[in-house]
Amino acid sequence: MPEPVINAIVILALAAVVALAIRSIWKKHKDGGCCTGDCSRCGGCHK
Repeated sequence: MPEPVINAIVILALAAVVALAIRSIWKKHKDGGCCTGDCSRCGGCHK
């Protein structure tokens, strides 16, 4: 396989991993799963 094709495949794979990580973080944030450290505004995430 030519080198540019291999590079493109590797870049696409890395982009997919990054996109999945960002999606996971965003979904956790939307569901209230992130802790800001401000206990006065906490919804009870530390059960």
